[in-house]
Parts: sequence; C-alpha cells; structure tokens
Amino acid sequence: MTRPSCLPDWLAEVALDLSPVKGGAQHRLRLALKMAWRDIRRHRGRSALIMALIALPIFAMSFALTAGMSTQATAAETVAMELGQTQGRLGDLHAPNANTVQAVSGDTGRGGGAISMDGDPNFVATAPADAVPPGYTAIPWHSATLYTPVGKAQIELRTTVADVLNPAFKGKYTLLDGVAPTSATQALATRGLLERFGLKLGEELTTSAGTFSITGTIRPESQGDGETFLFLKKEQLPAEVAQALSPATVYLVGEKALKWADAKAFNAQGVMLTSRSLILDPPSKAELGPDAQFLNDDWRSSGMVQLILMGGLIGVLALLEVGLLAGAAFAVGARKQQRDLALLAASGAEGPMVRATVTASGLWLGLAGGAIGAVLGSIAAVITVLVVREQGLVIFKGLHLMWLPTIGLVLLGVVAGVVAAMVPARAVAKQATLSALKSGRTADAPSKWGTRIGIGLIGVAVICMVASSAATIALRGNENQWQWAPWLTGLAIAGAVALVFAFILMTGRLIELLTKRTAWLPVPLRLAARDSARNRGRTVPAVAAVLAAATLSGALMVGTASIMQNNSENYNWSANLNQGGIELEFMDYNYVDVGGGAMSSDSAQIKTVDAVQAAKQLEDELGPGITTQVLHGTPRATQCELDVHNEMVANGKEQATPQVCPEWGLSEPVDNRCKMGSDNLPEEIGDWRCVGSMARDTSAMNLPKIIVGGEAELTALLGRVPSAEARKVLADGGMVLSNKIFLQPENTVDVVSYDPHDYEGHNFDPVTGAPTFMRYIPKPLTSHSLAAVVDAPEKALAYYGVMSPEAAAAVQLPVSEQTLLVTVPQALTRAEQDQLQSAMAPLLGQYNYINIETVSVHQYGQDPLVHCHGRSTHHAQCGWHHRRSGARRRAQRSRHAGQRRGGHQTPQGHLRVPDVDDGVVGHGAGCDCRGHSHDRGALAKPWPRDCDPVAPTRNVGGVGAALRCGRSVVLTKGKLPLTRRQTLA
Repeated sequence: MTRPSCLPDWLAEVALDLSPVKGGAQHRLRLALKMAWRDIRRHRGRSALIMALIALPIFAMSFALTAGMSTQATAAETVAMELGQTQGRLGDLHAPNANTVQAVSGDTGRGGGAISMDGDPNFVATAPADAVPPGYTAIPWHSATLYTPVGKAQIELRTTVADVLNPAFKGKYTLLDGVAPTSATQALATRGLLERFGLKLGEELTTSAGTFSITGTIRPESQGDGETFLFLKKEQLPAEVAQALSPATVYLVGEKALKWADAKAFNAQGVMLTSRSLILDPPSKAELGPDAQFLNDDWRSSGMVQLILMGGLIGVLALLEVGLLAGAAFAVGARKQQRDLALLAASGAEGPMVRATVTASGLWLGLAGGAIGAVLGSIAAVITVLVVREQGLVIFKGLHLMWLPTIGLVLLGVVAGVVAAMVPARAVAKQATLSALKSGRTADAPSKWGTRIGIGLIGVAVICMVASSAATIALRGNENQWQWAPWLTGLAIAGAVALVFAFILMTGRLIELLTKRTAWLPVPLRLAARDSARNRGRTVPAVAAVLAAATLSGALMVGTASIMQNNSENYNWSANLNQGGIELEFMDYNYVDVGGGAMSSDSAQIKTVDAVQAAKQLEDELGPGITTQVLHGTPRATQCELDVHNEMVANGKEQATPQVCPEWGLSEPVDNRCKMGSDNLPEEIGDWRCVGSMARDTSAMNLPKIIVGGEAELTALLGRVPSAEARKVLADGGMVLSNKIFLQPENTVDVVSYDPHDYEGHNFDPVTGAPTFMRYIPKPLTSHSLAAVVDAPEKALAYYGVMSPEAAAAVQLPVSEQTLLVTVPQALTRAEQDQLQSAMAPLLGQYNYINIETVSVHQYGQDPLVHCHGRSTHHAQCGWHHRRSGARRRAQRSRHAGQRRGGHQTPQGHLRVPDVDDGVVGHGAGCDCRGHSHDRGALAKPWPRDCDPVAPTRNVGGVGAALRCGRSVVLTKGKLPLTRRQTLA
C-alpha cells in the first residue's frame, strides 16, 4: 500500500535539480568583488593603510627599475657619447706582435681581447694616423696638459685638442652656452672650468699655451659639466706644444660601416678599432672563432643581471615585510567582518565563497596599490633622471622607461595583496557558522606542514649557499670567473631568501619551544609568553615582520659596508681623511719654460722647505683650526740619486752599471708573503697578508717609509691615542709597525738597507708571466733587529712604522725632516685647493702641490644609505607594533576582567603585560643575508650598526611595551591554565 503524500500535487511534480548553474562561478566572483568593494568603501582608513603598504615597495622598485636601468647606457647611447656621428676611431693597440686581437667593443669595454705574449722584435706598430683606410675622412683628436697661473702657483689644466663643434661629433660634445670661437685667441671650456677659476663667458684665461677668451661652454656627454677641460684646435697651439701632443686618436667619417674583418686588419698593424657597427651589431660567436668569450665583453648585460638580482633580493624581502603587515591589517578587517560572513554562510554560501569575499579585498587593494606605486615611482624616477641630467651629471646615461617590467610590478602588487588576504580568508572560512554567530571562535590547531616545509627550505638554502661557496672557491683564480659571478650571486640570493621563508614558516614552532617552560619567569613575562604562544595568528606575523626587516637591513648594510671596505683597501691613501703632507725635502728638476708651453729640465737639485715658515703660511691661509706635525724619517731624495740623475742627463742615457743608492725598509718573513693567483688577485679572499699598510709595496710621495719620532708623531699618523704597549715599545727603543706582515715570530722586526735594483729571485711566474707574490723581497745590504709591536692606522697609510731617534741612531738610519703633516678641520673645495697651492708656491715651487684627502665613497663608515634605511625600518616597525598593540589590548580585555574578578589588580585597575614576544622573540629570530663576494673583496661586518635593524624593533617591541606597562604588580607564583578559547574582539 502506497503512503499518501502530504505535498501539493504541483510541488510533487517539480524535480530537485542539483546540477551546477551555468555561470555560477562568475556570479560568485562578481558578488565577492561587489561585497569587497563595499567593505573597502565602508572602512576607508584601513583600506588606505593596506593600499599604502603595498604601494610603498612597488614605488621603490619602480623608481629603482627606471633609475637603475637609466644608469646603463644602451649601445646607441654608447656610440653617441663615444663616437658621435663617426663610423669609428683608431687608437694604439699596444700589441707586442701582429697576432693580438682586440675586444669587439674596442676601447669602450672593460678589457678583453686575445693577447699573444710572444714578442716579435721585428714588429713595428703603425701609427693610427697612418692607418686611415681610403674612403674615410680623418679627424685627429689629442689630449694635452697645460698650466694656468693661480696666484703664484701653476695649476694643471686638462686640454682636448680637436674641433669639438664638428658636426661629426654631434652627440659626443654639446654646445651649452655662448658661441663658437671665431679666432685663434678664442676657446671653449666646460662649466666646471669656469666655476673653478671664477670666470664668465667673454673673460680671458691665461695658460702655458697662450691667453684665450672663453666664448662658450661645452658638455662632454661622457664626462659631465663638473670636469675641468679646455677645448682648443691644434692650429691654436704653439709649435713646441703641438709637437709634444699625445699620439692622435683618429675618428673616421665615411659612409661604409667598419666590420670585424676591418678590425682584425687594423689589429695586424697594431691599431685598435672602436667601431659604431661592431657596438650596435656585434659579430656572432662563429665569426669571432674560438676566442669568442675573450673578445665579446658584454659588460652591460652582466651589470644589468647583477642589478636585477640585487633589486630582486631587496624587492622580495620588502614585499615579504609588506605582505606580513598587510596580512595583519586584513586579519583585523576579516575579524570585524566575521559576523557578516557568518550570515552569508548561514544563507547557504560555501567556504570558497566566503574565502573569495575576503580575498577579493586583496585583489582590489593590490591592484590599486600596485598601479599607484608603479605610476608614482616611474614619474619620480623620470623627474630625477631629467633633473640630474640637466645639471650635467653623468650618473644617468639616458632615460630608460621599462614598460613591461613596470606592468609586471603592478601584477606583483596584485599578487602581494591576494597572498596577504589568503591566510585571513582561510581562517575566517574555517570558522564554524554557529560559533561565529554566537560571538565565539575556536583557535585552529597549528599545522605541522609549516614546520615540515620550513625544514625543507632550510635544506634548499643550505644546498644553494654551499653550492655557491664551493663554486666560488673552485673558480678562484680562474680568468673566466666574472662570467659566473651573476649566476653564483643569484644562487646565494636564492638560498638567503629560502632561509628567510624557512624561519618564517618555523616561527610558530620556535615560539612554542621558547615559551613552553616559563614557570620560572615573573608573572608579567609568563603571561606575555603564554599569550604569544596561544595567539600565533598575531604573534607569528609580528616576529616574521621583524625577521624580514632585520634581514633586509642586514643585507643592505653588510653589502654596502663590504663594497666600501673593498674600495678603501684598494685606494692608495696618502694620509688620513682631511689630512695632507708637505714635502720638506724633495728633488727639484728645475723645469724651464722654453716657449710655447714646452718644458725642459737640464739639471736637478735637492730642495728643502722651512717647516716653521710652512706651518705659519698654512695657518695664515687656512686659519688657526689646523694642526701640523713635522715628521722625520728616511730621505726620499739623496745626493746619490741626484748624482745619478744629473749624470744621466749629461750623457743623454742611463748608465749600464749605475751607482748603488741604498734604500731602507723592512724584511718580511717568508710565511707572510701574499701569494697571487692567475687572475692577478690574492689566492685567498680576505688574506691578512694581502691588505694593510705597505701590503701592495707602494709608498706615498709625502710620507717617509720609516718615520723617526715619538708619541706625538705616532698619534698624528694613527688619528688616535696609541696603545699602551705601543708607547712602551717606542720608549724602550723598539718600533711600532703599521702592518703585522712585517712582524717576525719573535716579536721583532728586521730593518734593512737594500739595493732597489737587486732582489732575491723574481716576482713573476716564468711560464705564465703572472705575478706569484704581491711584494718583492729585497736583498739586504745591512740588517738590524729591533723589538716591535703592531699598532695599525685605520687607513692603509704608506709607511712601515715609527721608531725613536735613539733606535734610528742604533741602526745607523739616515734621518732628516721629510714631511709637514697638516690636518684641516673640514674638506677643501677645488678652488680652495688652488688658492692653497698658490699661497704655498713661494715655498714649494710653482708645480708642486698639496694633496688633502677628502671625504669620499671610501669613507664607508658614513654611509647615508644605511642610516636612512635604518630609520625607515624603524618607522615601519613602529607603525606595525602600534597597530598590533591595539589589537592585543582588545583581545586581552576579557582575560584582564577575569583576573580582576579573581582579586588581582594593579593600582590603576589593570594588569599590564609587556610585549615580550616583540623584544625577545623578534630579536632572536632576526638574521641578515651575507652574500658571497665574487669580486674577491673582503666581507665587512659593520657590527656597531648591525644592531640598527634589530634595535628599533627590539626597542619598539620591548622597551616601548615596558613604557606602556608603567608599574606592574608582583603576583604569587602559580600555574595559570593555557586555554584554547578566547572571545571575539
């Protein structure tokens, strides 16, 4: 018997269709986008904050992309700046035979070429002016050094001798102001020359080649306006000066392009060709042959790859930081939106629909933030490039707008917004509808996959870094190492990024381990630790943000410090910063102007300068703020050398067996020699035997090699108070060394005299011709041993050490006044240097000068980038901790209320718990990225400031929270339960 139906007949006939509705996915997406847009408009402050967080790194990357690429000249720009409208230029190849082949780009590249070391005694190179092929018009170009009087001194003046306004030089030289010269007494100059000598257009400049009226200013496109250049034509020069010009570089004007076959034909004559066609359209590897890797020096692509890799590292870390901060803001929004989403779920919406509603907010805000950041960054970069180029600086070779990468940055902003919203969206979608509607939620159990993936990423990071390090060591000394540098750098960067992500994924587990046993801590710290462990959704992004900020700051600081340290070590310091020396005894070659600007020297003499008079003259010129110190030491110019020189001038040639003129120095232990690789660099990176004072076997012209004096002289050289041990050894008749490479095993030093032309063995490999050691070992004529200690100057000054007058007398060291060391309170401008040289000319002569070391990029300790980045990181972290502290206080209100009901109160009525997780966990998780140096430079670790990226976060998190704590009470020690339940804010 069939059971009667209670449903109406019309309803019973309707079949239940559960098949998906066509276009339902698009409908859900449109609905999610519409709800997300309404939520964005309703919470404009939070939405603007998220959008700004995404736009900021996109702005920086867009700016860096356009500005960075604008520093790399394209092939067309290189041709215009170097060749103008000519087909090419011819120069000296300096080849020992006819088999040497140049690099494809000629003299515009960074070396390269297939060089044959087999000398051919019958090979005679052709002068470039004699190698001009038929069908081309030759335009000669020379460089010369003239002199212009400034007061009583003669200042060097670099001069270009060519018709720079020739239409063939369009793009290489540009007339900025004034008009072209119309007579032989008129000339062109750069703006830097007018500024240096205080001239205006129409005024005259007196030089050693005559007096010229400046009618216009020229911009050398490859050098900029700040350089000091005078431009003349060859017919304007006196005959004597014209005959003494440098060998001509010949520019070729014609219709026919110069190809690789033409370059090889020129090379066979000992002439180098820099061709427009070869730069714009380089030959193929097949055409170049087996030496293609040496001939095709594509340094621009290599530089671009390294810039992109470093920019990628900074961009990834910056986006990671932003993603974490934006994710926290999305989490706050999702929590406030939770009841609406629960109602949506109760109406039948599935989990994907709920997730899409929250993720759509990330899509909208990521798109807006990415577009705004990319557009504003590009506009700012364009303005910067145009302004800098208008000022005549050559930092930017042209304006290069990278449209496709900029669009990619917009998409990157979209991805960052979506990814930042995915975690809060997933958490909200997993909430039980009923629990959400009754204002309660259950915390999710932490996933084990995060720890597992983190361990896997640690393995990947270790593999990448070990592989990069092993390859770097394996390629050490290889002449092709530069070709692998971008790939090895990229591998190291990938390992560093993987390590950062691994620590972020493992942060939850690390927090759990750190906070598991906290019973011995005071109650405020214990509560803060347990709060951190319980609310990982809030704690993990905070710690991860600190980690990303510390990594980015550390990478920038260590990289910048390493580059500057390498520059400082490779720079030949003549004195400390803002310090210079005046030679008190020097060889005066008695140069005489024989007419037309040509100079001649018949005989030389040793000239001395009165130190007292020089010090008074310096104080009158520079003011009483300067300090001076007379340095005694071994003479640089001796009567023996003077006799040898005058005899050579009298005979017209050097003697076959010249008289031995001994010099003084220190003998280094054999174990302290710096061994060189086949790439002409030290075999071991950072080898202490290859750096420091006198490590490169050089000497400054204004410091004696061995200085004789006491504590005052040593203090002036070190720029600080010497160590107590150094003062004691100096007082006891020993020697204070500037470098430990000269220290013998028994803490002694061997002071030797030697013949500068006689050495113990050679310094070059007899087969390859490469240097085997950085320094020669002289053969001693006499040797004396003294007690020694090392007290090295901060800069690698070119002196061996300081000994007392008594010790100098004991070893029979010749001593005389050699240098007046002067320290100025601030750096001198170029014009002030000229005035100083003019004031000292009566004492030093017209052509001698004083070199004051000024602040430059070598002063790596004053890098504004590091401080600027530290401040920006500090501000970003301040904003982050301010936001999450407010969320924490709201989340803790219910617990504080329960504690107050239990009888625990502060005098203000609240238990205040410091944010220990910010200070302790954040600092512990912070790390830095220390990349591999492929240019064989030393890795510098700026420890005094390496805490900057950590200190702001630690201070904001820990000290800042402690200041908010005010006074806290001391409770009895107890086991507080760690519940997994908490109420909604």
